[in-house]
Formats: sequence, structure tokens, C-alpha cells
Amino acid sequence: MSNPRIKVAVLSERAGTRAGGPEIYERGLLTALLDESRSSGDIEIAVVFAWRRALDAMPAHLRHFCRVLRPEGKLGTILSAGRLVRRLQADVFHACFVIPPLLGRIPIVTTVHDLGFMRHAEHYPRLLGWRLRESLLRTVRLSDAIVVASDSAREDLLNLTAAHPGRLRKVYYGIDEQFLRPGNAEEDRLAIGKYGIKEPYILYAGKLEPRKNVPVLVEAYDRLRASGGFSGQLVMLGADRTFGWQPSQERIDRSLYRRDIIQTGYLPDGLLRPFYARASLLVFVSLFEGFGFPVVEAMACGIPVVCSNSTSLPEIAGDAALLVDPHDPDAIAGAIARAAGDEDLRRELVARGHVRAEQFTWRSAALQYLDMYRDLAKQRA
Repeated sequence: MSNPRIKVAVLSERAGTRAGGPEIYERGLLTALLDESRSSGDIEIAVVFAWRRALDAMPAHLRHFCRVLRPEGKLGTILSAGRLVRRLQADVFHACFVIPPLLGRIPIVTTVHDLGFMRHAEHYPRLLGWRLRESLLRTVRLSDAIVVASDSAREDLLNLTAAHPGRLRKVYYGIDEQFLRPGNAEEDRLAIGKYGIKEPYILYAGKLEPRKNVPVLVEAYDRLRASGGFSGQLVMLGADRTFGWQPSQERIDRSLYRRDIIQTGYLPDGLLRPFYARASLLVFVSLFEGFGFPVVEAMACGIPVVCSNSTSLPEIAGDAALLVDPHDPDAIAGAIARAAGDEDLRRELVARGHVRAEQFTWRSAALQYLDMYRDLAKQRA
């Protein structure tokens, strides 16, 4: 007699919200989970979206397996998510962000991206920091398995919360396949040209929130330009009106080379590849990251990377990037000049980056999650 199929309900709150890394994670993982579960034969995945617009980013052949909360958003998460999971008769529940109430007795998997709001509480509005902290403590208390994407995030959970080490699982995130596909050079040039971008340029991908360390990045760019180490633009991809954005924007506006700093604003993920592909290099000097998607995306696109030597970034970059002190603009400027001007170094970083990027796939992540769901379902039985 064959074993009954395991039903797993996965709640996605960030997809469709322009949430950066968390949204990329949810969309990439859910697509891979649905694809892999259909061929596994023993697991059924039911995706529950908090926002209807999240459906638009899912492949058409997978939308049949997705539901949308009513009402949508945070209110729906509170009022109806738990009841919907019970109606689905799920054997395991996976919360990509927060655990809703009214779930009943069911094994719970949760994802924790990072603990920046505890490590650097000064960078977060007080109310937001308090809400994130309380949500995390509840997550630690209720979860049977907590998934992180780096050793750094795992250590923070152990040091800053009462998380049990046996419940922590590390699973690397993947990257979208668009970054692995070669593009058309002329089409790529036309795509970036619409934003006034001229080659050569340095690329930054991310928000303007305090932990992204944009003022120091701009200071490094100013010093680099003043020394003659680079004469091109600084192109900044990403939303500019996030919490705490004002100091970063003020520093950008004070730059002596402001005319050469291009801010594209938010761009859908599907349009990003040409901006990476035509860049001289990526600079990503965040003070805190739980993973760091732009680092792996840049490596997949074949450009050198300069990134911080702290938190998760050395682990994710491996030996395929120049690591710098994110507090030292001179060190950042010097690394940029080397990565942009030393052709032997560039070739070495690009070659290592391609090898490193191949280790981060959504299929690999999905298979590890499916094994986790199986283990929890067996424990429940």
C-alpha cells in the first residue's frame, strides 16, 4: 500500500509588494517547489498569496495551484490564513514571513532572512523594529524548523534568540535563470540607454535604507573620481523611497559628480539582467545582509564584484569577489579601481564568479525544502 500524499501549504506575504530580496526569494522558491513537487509524486504544494498581484509573476501553468487570501494583505493574514490552511487539511505549513494565528496543531516551517533589526536596531524606525522583533520571537517559539540562507544568519539566531540549534536548517537561495542566459549586446545597450546610462559604469543594486551603506558608497565613488581611478557613471538600481532613505539621498545629491549618478528607481526583476551585463562591476558594501542576491546575480552575469567583508557576504561570495571593509571609503575606492582596471584580475574574478554562481539554484533549494517537509510530516504521523 502506497503512502498518502503529503500536503504542504505555503504562505507568501511579500510576493507582489516590491520587497526586494524577500520577494525574489518567495517567487523563485515557490515556482521551483511547484515544479519539483509535480514530479515527486508524494507531495502536493498549495501556495497561498497575501496579494492577488503576486499571481502575475507566476508562470501560467502553475497558477492553478495558487490561492489568494480574502481579504488581501495583512488583514487577510490575520483573519483568514489560518482557517484556509485548516480547510486545506495541510500536513505541514510553511510561513515565508510571519506565522498567522488560528493554524491549529500542525508542523511549522518558517524562513528568517536576517536579524538586522536586532543587530542594528538604530537603523530601523522604532515601531517597525519592535514589530519585527516580536514577530521573530513568536516564530522561534512556534516553529518546528527555521530556515536561514547563511551561517551568519544562523549564528545571529543562536546568539540573539532562544532558537534551538536542532531546529535550524541552512538552505542557500537560488537565482533567476534570466541571469544565466546570454543576452543580445545591442538590445542590452538599448535597454540601459533609455535611462541615460553610458558605459563604462559601476553598478549598485539595492534600496536606500540605512543598512545598505549608500553614503559610504557615494563617498568612495567621489574619491575614486577625484583620483582619476575611474571616469564612468555610478548606476543605482532599486526603490528610493524606503524607510530611512533621506540620508542616502542627501549624500547622493551632495556628490560633486551628481550628474553621473543615475538612479533608475524600482525596476521589475525581469528587466535587470542588461544592467548587470553591461556594467564594469558591481559594488555591494552593505553593513548587514542575510544573503545578498545582487552578488550572485552579478557573478552569473559575468562581471566582477566588490562587496563587504562582513556578515553573510564573505560566505556567499567565496573566493570570487574583492572583499572590503564597508566603513572604509578609501578601501572601497581602491578595490573598485583594481576590479575596473586590472584585466588579469577581472578575468580571474569573472571565471571564479561563474563557478560560484552555479552553486545557487532554486531547484537545489526546492529539493532540500521538500525533504524537510517529508521529515516533519513523518514526525507528525
